Amino acid sequence: MIGYENGSQRLADELLADDGERLRVLIVDHDGLARRMMRAALSEISQVAILLTAGDGREALDLARYYHPTVVVIDTALPHGGGVELIARMLAVAPRARILTVSVDDPQAAIAGFRAGAVGHIGKDTEPEELARLVMRVADGEAIVPPGLIKPLLELVREVPEAGWRPLHSRLTSREWEIVELLGEGATTRQIAERLVLSPTTIYSHVKSMLRKLGVHSRREAIVAARALRKEEATRTLRGEKHPQSIPA
Repeated sequence: MIGYENGSQRLADELLADDGERLRVLIVDHDGLARRMMRAALSEISQVAILLTAGDGREALDLARYYHPTVVVIDTALPHGGGVELIARMLAVAPRARILTVSVDDPQAAIAGFRAGAVGHIGKDTEPEELARLVMRVADGEAIVPPGLIKPLLELVREVPEAGWRPLHSRLTSREWEIVELLGEGATTRQIAERLVLSPTTIYSHVKSMLRKLGVHSRREAIVAARALRKEEATRTLRGEKHPQSIPA
């Protein structure tokens, strides 16, 4: 495993070319002591091939563009814009990275991090051994939601409207969600076809596919099932979980 903090570029370049499936972890924290403590904890993980640290967002983005980290640990209290704002920018340059935020007792920042694309959050008082274990869980595709955040996240889900909101990844396609919403308004097959500028046969095919995916047998049942699915997928999105059998919307 190679570490990189303002140096070791040549050695890191050599390892980058031959690290296989091993992990690349980037720590972003303006507190030098916190960076060193997290780096020391994660350096014990044999699966980590490259361990990078950055003190600000600009340096972090430069490293992410080159190394494409597997996991990025971001302090939400970063100066000059903060860690939450960095999440979206980080995912733009390293879309496969899984973001884990850290903070000192700041639930609002943690929730904002989830909204921005983080898949986990931990407190800065997390023990080193636990930090290493949680980073591995995030790398394996898990979401890390502290017990204290579950209730406010569920309250956000309750606020999700029953219509007009479509998850980025869903069991239903965007067209099927459009049809569900029109069915909820009481539209007939012909009316839906006219609204969407499609043939009635095409609408019928979409409805048939939608009923199959929702496991129901009537349009009325589909409306109820789709509302439940919307809330279920909203919960998964907020928690950063993968959607089973998801289809890009």
